[in-house]
Amino acid sequence: MGMHAIRRLIAVAAVAALSVPLGLTSSGAAAQQPAGTTRAAAVAAPLPGAYISPWGDAQVAIGDETLAWMEREGITLEAISPFVMDADGRGFSMPIGSTAGDGLDSKGRIFYPGGLRIQHRASGKSITLQSTFIRVMPTPAYSAGVSIDGERFREEVVIAESTYVEVMSGARPSPTGFRIKKAPFYVTQEAADLFAAATGATAPRAGSLFGTLTPNFDYVPGAATPPSFPTFP
Repeated sequence: MGMHAIRRLIAVAAVAALSVPLGLTSSGAAAQQPAGTTRAAAVAAPLPGAYISPWGDAQVAIGDETLAWMEREGITLEAISPFVMDADGRGFSMPIGSTAGDGLDSKGRIFYPGGLRIQHRASGKSITLQSTFIRVMPTPAYSAGVSIDGERFREEVVIAESTYVEVMSGARPSPTGFRIKKAPFYVTQEAADLFAAATGATAPRAGSLFGTLTPNFDYVPGAATPPSFPTFP
Protein backbone atom coordinates (compact mmCIF):
# COMPACT_ATOMS: atom_id res chain seq x y z
CA MET A 1 0.00 0.00 0.00
CA GLY A 2 1.41 3.40 -1.04
CA MET A 3 1.78 6.38 1.27
CA HIS A 4 -1.07 8.20 -0.47
CA ALA A 5 -3.41 5.29 0.19
CA ILE A 6 -2.29 5.07 3.81
CA ARG A 7 -2.85 8.80 4.37
CA ARG A 8 -6.30 8.50 2.81
CA LEU A 9 -7.16 5.60 5.09
CA ILE A 10 -6.04 7.54 8.15
CA ALA A 11 -8.12 10.56 7.12
CA VAL A 12 -11.15 8.36 6.57
CA ALA A 13 -10.45 6.64 9.87
CA ALA A 14 -10.65 9.92 11.74
CA VAL A 15 -14.21 10.32 10.56
CA ALA A 16 -15.03 6.63 10.75
CA ALA A 17 -13.94 6.50 14.36
CA LEU A 18 -16.80 8.74 15.16
CA SER A 19 -19.23 6.00 14.15
CA VAL A 20 -18.88 4.62 17.66
CA PRO A 21 -21.29 6.04 20.14
CA LEU A 22 -20.22 6.99 23.63
CA GLY A 23 -23.10 6.54 26.01
CA LEU A 24 -23.20 9.35 28.49
CA THR A 25 -25.21 8.95 31.65
CA SER A 26 -27.13 12.17 31.20
CA SER A 27 -30.03 13.68 29.28
CA GLY A 28 -33.58 14.86 29.46
CA ALA A 29 -35.16 17.86 31.13
CA ALA A 30 -38.85 18.18 30.52
CA ALA A 31 -38.96 21.23 32.77
CA GLN A 32 -36.83 23.18 30.31
CA GLN A 33 -39.08 22.49 27.32
CA PRO A 34 -42.43 24.28 27.00
CA ALA A 35 -45.48 22.05 27.27
CA GLY A 36 -46.74 20.86 23.93
CA THR A 37 -43.44 21.48 22.19
CA THR A 38 -42.66 18.74 19.69
CA ARG A 39 -39.38 18.48 17.86
CA ALA A 40 -39.27 17.17 14.32
CA ALA A 41 -38.38 13.51 14.14
CA ALA A 42 -34.66 13.02 13.66
CA VAL A 43 -34.71 9.28 13.09
CA ALA A 44 -33.51 8.35 9.61
CA ALA A 45 -32.56 4.91 8.37
CA PRO A 46 -29.07 4.44 6.89
CA LEU A 47 -28.81 5.14 3.18
CA PRO A 48 -28.29 1.95 1.13
CA GLY A 49 -24.58 1.39 0.55
CA ALA A 50 -23.46 4.41 2.59
CA TYR A 51 -21.16 3.11 5.29
CA ILE A 52 -17.61 3.35 6.62
CA SER A 53 -16.67 -0.33 6.89
CA PRO A 54 -18.49 -3.64 6.49
CA TRP A 55 -17.21 -5.15 9.75
CA GLY A 56 -15.60 -4.11 12.99
CA ASP A 57 -15.89 -3.75 16.72
CA ALA A 58 -15.37 -1.02 19.29
CA GLN A 59 -14.62 -0.72 22.98
CA VAL A 60 -15.58 2.21 25.20
CA ALA A 61 -13.71 2.76 28.47
CA ILE A 62 -15.62 5.06 30.81
CA GLY A 63 -13.44 7.75 32.40
CA ASP A 64 -12.53 7.66 36.09
CA GLU A 65 -14.29 10.94 36.87
CA THR A 66 -17.48 9.75 35.22
CA LEU A 67 -17.34 6.42 37.06
CA ALA A 68 -16.87 8.24 40.37
CA TRP A 69 -19.83 10.50 39.59
CA MET A 70 -22.00 7.49 38.73
CA GLU A 71 -21.12 5.83 42.02
CA ARG A 72 -21.84 8.96 44.07
CA GLU A 73 -25.18 9.51 42.38
CA GLY A 74 -26.31 5.87 42.46
CA ILE A 75 -26.40 5.54 38.68
CA THR A 76 -26.38 2.26 36.80
CA LEU A 77 -25.87 1.92 33.06
CA GLU A 78 -27.55 -0.75 30.92
CA ALA A 79 -26.73 -1.60 27.32
CA ILE A 80 -29.40 -1.87 24.62
CA SER A 81 -28.48 -4.52 22.04
CA PRO A 82 -26.20 -4.69 20.14
CA PHE A 83 -24.25 -2.75 22.80
CA VAL A 84 -22.87 -5.01 25.54
CA MET A 85 -21.75 -3.86 28.99
CA ASP A 86 -18.39 -5.05 30.30
CA ALA A 87 -18.59 -7.45 33.21
CA ASP A 88 -16.96 -4.91 35.54
CA GLY A 89 -19.32 -2.11 34.47
CA ARG A 90 -16.42 0.17 33.53
CA GLY A 91 -17.14 0.21 29.83
CA PHE A 92 -19.06 -1.37 26.99
CA SER A 93 -18.52 -2.76 23.52
CA MET A 94 -20.44 -3.17 20.31
CA PRO A 95 -20.10 -4.52 16.77
CA ILE A 96 -19.68 -1.81 14.14
CA GLY A 97 -19.94 -1.71 10.38
CA SER A 98 -22.73 -2.06 7.86
CA THR A 99 -23.26 -5.70 8.80
CA ALA A 100 -24.10 -4.52 12.34
CA GLY A 101 -26.77 -2.17 10.98
CA ASP A 102 -25.00 1.20 11.08
CA GLY A 103 -24.51 3.61 8.22
CA LEU A 104 -24.82 7.20 7.07
CA ASP A 105 -28.34 8.63 7.03
CA SER A 106 -29.96 11.28 4.86
CA LYS A 107 -29.04 13.98 7.39
CA GLY A 108 -25.31 13.24 7.09
CA ARG A 109 -25.09 11.54 10.48
CA ILE A 110 -23.80 8.10 11.26
CA PHE A 111 -26.76 6.11 12.55
CA TYR A 112 -26.39 3.28 15.03
CA PRO A 113 -28.88 0.73 16.29
CA GLY A 114 -28.73 0.08 20.01
CA GLY A 115 -28.14 2.52 22.82
CA LEU A 116 -27.92 2.93 26.59
CA ARG A 117 -30.32 3.15 29.50
CA ILE A 118 -29.47 5.13 32.65
CA GLN A 119 -31.15 4.25 35.93
CA HIS A 120 -30.98 6.96 38.62
CA ARG A 121 -31.73 5.39 41.98
CA ALA A 122 -32.57 8.48 44.07
CA SER A 123 -35.10 9.98 41.65
CA GLY A 124 -36.31 6.69 40.22
CA LYS A 125 -35.85 8.13 36.73
CA SER A 126 -35.02 5.91 33.77
CA ILE A 127 -33.33 7.74 30.89
CA THR A 128 -32.92 5.99 27.55
CA LEU A 129 -30.45 7.16 24.89
CA GLN A 130 -31.68 5.77 21.55
CA SER A 131 -31.54 6.25 18.51
CA THR A 132 -27.80 6.83 18.43
CA PHE A 133 -26.02 9.20 16.05
CA ILE A 134 -22.51 10.47 15.46
CA ARG A 135 -22.16 13.92 13.91
CA VAL A 136 -18.93 14.79 12.12
CA MET A 137 -19.60 18.54 11.75
CA PRO A 138 -18.91 21.11 13.08
CA THR A 139 -17.05 18.98 15.63
CA PRO A 140 -17.01 15.25 16.32
CA ALA A 141 -20.01 14.60 18.56
CA TYR A 142 -22.15 11.80 19.93
CA SER A 143 -25.87 12.54 20.02
CA ALA A 144 -28.90 10.47 20.84
CA GLY A 145 -32.64 10.54 21.12
CA VAL A 146 -33.75 10.88 24.74
CA SER A 147 -36.69 9.19 26.46
CA ILE A 148 -37.56 9.66 30.15
CA ASP A 149 -39.51 6.91 31.89
CA GLY A 150 -40.45 5.48 28.51
CA GLU A 151 -41.77 8.73 27.02
CA ARG A 152 -39.96 10.49 24.21
CA PHE A 153 -38.51 13.83 25.31
CA ARG A 154 -36.06 14.91 22.61
CA GLU A 155 -35.27 13.44 19.23
CA GLU A 156 -31.63 14.48 19.45
CA VAL A 157 -29.37 15.80 22.21
CA VAL A 158 -25.59 16.25 21.91
CA ILE A 159 -24.18 14.12 24.72
CA ALA A 160 -20.40 14.24 24.27
CA GLU A 161 -17.85 15.92 21.99
CA SER A 162 -14.28 15.42 20.86
CA THR A 163 -11.89 17.26 18.53
CA TYR A 164 -10.50 16.29 15.15
CA VAL A 165 -6.93 16.68 16.42
CA GLU A 166 -7.49 14.21 19.26
CA VAL A 167 -9.28 11.72 17.03
CA MET A 168 -6.63 11.95 14.29
CA SER A 169 -3.80 11.38 16.74
CA GLY A 170 -5.00 7.83 17.31
CA ALA A 171 -5.74 6.90 13.68
CA ARG A 172 -3.59 4.07 12.34
CA PRO A 173 -3.84 1.51 9.52
CA SER A 174 -4.30 -2.06 10.75
CA PRO A 175 -3.77 -5.43 9.02
CA THR A 176 -7.50 -5.61 8.26
CA GLY A 177 -8.37 -1.94 7.76
CA PHE A 178 -7.75 0.82 10.31
CA ARG A 179 -8.34 1.64 13.95
CA ILE A 180 -8.55 4.60 16.31
CA LYS A 181 -6.90 4.23 19.70
CA LYS A 182 -8.55 5.82 22.74
CA ALA A 183 -10.28 8.81 21.16
CA PRO A 184 -11.52 10.99 24.06
CA PHE A 185 -15.06 12.33 24.32
CA TYR A 186 -16.11 15.01 26.80
CA VAL A 187 -19.40 15.77 28.55
CA THR A 188 -21.31 18.67 26.97
CA GLN A 189 -22.92 21.46 28.97
CA GLU A 190 -26.21 20.62 27.27
CA ALA A 191 -26.09 17.05 28.55
CA ALA A 192 -25.11 18.11 32.07
CA ASP A 193 -27.94 20.65 32.25
CA LEU A 194 -30.51 18.21 30.94
CA PHE A 195 -29.52 15.49 33.41
CA ALA A 196 -29.72 17.87 36.36
CA ALA A 197 -33.13 19.19 35.30
CA ALA A 198 -34.56 15.72 34.67
CA THR A 199 -33.43 14.16 37.96
CA GLY A 200 -32.83 17.05 40.35
CA ALA A 201 -29.43 15.52 41.03
CA THR A 202 -25.85 16.66 40.59
CA ALA A 203 -24.84 16.49 36.94
CA PRO A 204 -21.51 15.31 35.56
CA ARG A 205 -19.02 18.15 35.18
CA ALA A 206 -19.28 19.71 31.73
CA GLY A 207 -16.00 19.27 29.90
CA SER A 208 -14.97 16.25 31.97
CA LEU A 209 -13.80 13.12 30.20
CA PHE A 210 -16.72 10.80 29.70
CA GLY A 211 -14.47 8.12 28.30
CA THR A 212 -12.38 6.90 25.40
CA LEU A 213 -13.24 4.71 22.48
CA THR A 214 -11.13 2.31 20.47
CA PRO A 215 -12.84 1.18 17.26
CA ASN A 216 -11.49 -1.29 14.72
CA PHE A 217 -12.78 -0.92 11.16
CA ASP A 218 -12.35 -4.07 9.09
CA TYR A 219 -12.56 -4.81 5.36
CA VAL A 220 -11.97 -8.57 5.51
CA PRO A 221 -13.50 -10.91 4.68
CA GLY A 222 -14.60 -9.08 1.59
CA ALA A 223 -13.29 -7.24 -1.45
CA ALA A 224 -9.57 -6.76 -1.99
CA THR A 225 -9.95 -2.99 -1.70
CA PRO A 226 -12.06 -0.97 0.72
CA PRO A 227 -15.31 0.57 -0.54
CA SER A 228 -15.16 4.23 -1.46
CA PHE A 229 -16.08 6.72 1.24
CA PRO A 230 -19.59 7.94 0.36
CA THR A 231 -20.05 11.48 -0.89
CA PHE A 232 -23.06 13.74 -0.60
CA PRO A 233 -24.54 15.98 -3.29
